[in-house]
This record gives sequence, C-alpha cells and structure tokens, in this order.
Amino acid sequence: MFFAIATTVSIQSTARSQGKFKNPTQPHLTEIGTIESIPTQITSPQQFKNPTRPHLSEIGIPKPTAVETTQSQISQPQISQLRLRNGQTFFSNPPRLARINASQKQARVPSTYEVTLRVPIDAGQPLKAVKIVQERNLETVKFDLNRSKAFAGERYAAGSEIPLASVGGTSTPGEAMVVFAQPAQPGSTVTIAFETNANPEAGGIYEFGITAFPDGESGLGQFLGLGRISFNSSSN
Repeated sequence: MFFAIATTVSIQSTARSQGKFKNPTQPHLTEIGTIESIPTQITSPQQFKNPTRPHLSEIGIPKPTAVETTQSQISQPQISQLRLRNGQTFFSNPPRLARINASQKQARVPSTYEVTLRVPIDAGQPLKAVKIVQERNLETVKFDLNRSKAFAGERYAAGSEIPLASVGGTSTPGEAMVVFAQPAQPGSTVTIAFETNANPEAGGIYEFGITAFPDGESGLGQFLGLGRISFNSSSN
C-alpha cells in the first residue's frame, strides 16, 4: 500500500512540474502553424502567453492538477502514455539533440541542415514532430519547406527513410518542421534533413533552436536546446 501511494505522489508531482509552463522554451505542436497536408490553423507563437511554448491544439496554457497514467498499447517496452488531465501528452525523459550540421558551409549556396535526435528508452512517449527555429542574426535562413526528409540513424540518408505525414509549418523565414507518419519509438535515433534555399551571405556562427513534440493530438513540446553552425562569408 505504501509503495502504491508513493508512486502516485511521484507521478502527480511530475505532472505538476510539466504543467508549469513559465519557461519560454517548450511550445505546443498545434500552435506552430499550418502544415501542408494537415489543415491546421496557422497561429503565431506571439499570440500566446508563453510565445516559445505553444500548444498543439491551441488550448492555451493550462494549470493541471493531476496526471493520468495509462499503459500504451504499443508493443515497445518502457512506454507509458503520460497524459495530463486535459489530455495533453508529454515526455517523461525528452529526446536528446545529438548533432546539427550543414552539408555546405559556403555563403549563398543551397544546403541541407541535418538535425540528429536520440529518443531515450524511457522517453515515456514516441517522438511525433520536430521543429527548427533560427535565432536572430544578421541574416535569416529561408527553408525550402516542402523538401524536408527524415531518416533512421545518425546521418542523412545513412538509414532507411522515415515517411512523413506532413512537412512545412509556418511561412515564417527561419522556421520549419516535420511530422512523422509513424512516431519514432523510444530507443531510436532519427536524423531530420531541413533543406535551405541558400546559406547566409554574412559568415559567422548561427544558432538554431530545436523543439520535439510527443505523440498525441495535444503534445506538449520540449525545447531540446540550441545547435550551432558556422558559415563562411562570401568574401572568403
């Protein structure tokens, strides 16, 4: 009996910590804009109380009081469907940003930005979607929203291609996202290839924020950190 009570208290405590969304680094999947093949209402992150943690279903920033934990029907081990009372899902242990790299570093040439994520075996949820957002700099990268791809493994095209349910996102320069047709399971590694029309003309270090979203219509996004890419200037 004591063990059961302790477990319940622990789960509820985790849910509350996930529900305090005052940190502007955990957006929600449904508030990041319209994707090509999914008719979702485009909504700017600035319209929300916390602009860097939008919600997948545009339901605002709730203050959950309890968590409901149910067992997933997925056959993979170590997966539990972690849901807040309002139906939002979240990672118990978020994916890790393993690497970010550009296929070309020269200025003003098309390039592919590779983002590799590792999904922990104890993630609690499969990985459903990934968003990239450039931090403010001298220039803003323009992604080719329709050409994004994803692959299993740690390098572009090194493993089998992962089908995407949709690609694109908002038309805001410096932003792009992908949604997997089948979520990446805990214990897996994926590499997302974001195509760009051209690298910046002004050289230097550019930073890109990466946000991961768990499976579920109301997935609570988790900001994974900033990746840096150094570009050569056009004069070099």
